[in-house]
Amino acid sequence: MSETNHAAGAPSAPADRTITSPSVRASAAVRTYRYLRLSLVGLVLLLLLAVWLERLTGEAANRRLGSISAYYYTPARSVFVGALVAIGISLVAIVGRRGFEDTALNIAGMLAPVVAFVPTPRGAGGAPCDPDGRCSVPPEFVPAVVNNIKSLIALGVAGVALGAYVVLRRRESSRATRIGLALAAGLFVAFVAWFGLARDSFLDVAHFGAAVPLFALVTGVAYVNARKARARRDHGVNATGAKTYTAVYGVVAGVMTMTFAVAIVLAVMDQLGWGGTPDEWVLWVEVVLLLSFATFWVTQTFDFWADGLPEDASVTPAPAATAAAGPGRPATGRGPGPGGDVTPAPRP
Repeated sequence: MSETNHAAGAPSAPADRTITSPSVRASAAVRTYRYLRLSLVGLVLLLLLAVWLERLTGEAANRRLGSISAYYYTPARSVFVGALVAIGISLVAIVGRRGFEDTALNIAGMLAPVVAFVPTPRGAGGAPCDPDGRCSVPPEFVPAVVNNIKSLIALGVAGVALGAYVVLRRRESSRATRIGLALAAGLFVAFVAWFGLARDSFLDVAHFGAAVPLFALVTGVAYVNARKARARRDHGVNATGAKTYTAVYGVVAGVMTMTFAVAIVLAVMDQLGWGGTPDEWVLWVEVVLLLSFATFWVTQTFDFWADGLPEDASVTPAPAATAAAGPGRPATGRGPGPGGDVTPAPRP
């Protein structure tokens, strides 16, 4: 029976305008994050399949390109661009722990579309140069790059403005979240200035300038997850599972770090003209990094299968939420609900 506002003679608005029950919302949120992480894995596999199909069945000139990025100039371009854009959106959408992890995922998500929209210069990474020896983004591709980056900048302005409004408006937004927002906004301003004031340099370097930190940030996120899983193991929280996750996260971070080290050595050797480096070393570095990236997301999917979000995620729980959780219990974590699902902490 609905309450009635006797003074006005009309029914009063219900206190809770939500349509679904808390348990349904909790379960849906957990499953959404679960499928979002698995989608990242699917996107990586899609990209690798498109590249390898071209290497196996494409034109002879496309079968021995020296990098995955070089396949932008082949029929695999649509998958290359689409997969990286979708990966970027997913990385921004996924909530990480407050501080470095969440900021790293956001910035990595901002970088992924740049890798997609600004192709590797022809001649770099094994792609053939133009007949006149020009080793840069071919002139016929420049209008598309400019169009795509301008569109990305427009979206970025709206995204940064919305993020600032939400974060600064929420009293429970943590200091780390505010610092992360300021860092992301600063990098975005620098990116816009680079594109606007040094266009030639941007076209020549932006692909690598976005791809390298993208993988470096994911390496850092893998390290954070290894450290957090080790802490859970040491405190006896799901000790057996935490031990496994500690090992896998650690291996992923270690493999990505070693791959970066090898790539730096090979790049220096190439720049100094020492020779002796494999023709396709860039491609295999990218393959190892992409497979490590996919392995990380498979692992985190199962690590947070029931919770959706990691502990210490994105915002400090509001006092009311903490009180509602009960004495000595966090507002997030394993708790009541179907299959142990709980409502994840909201992201600012």
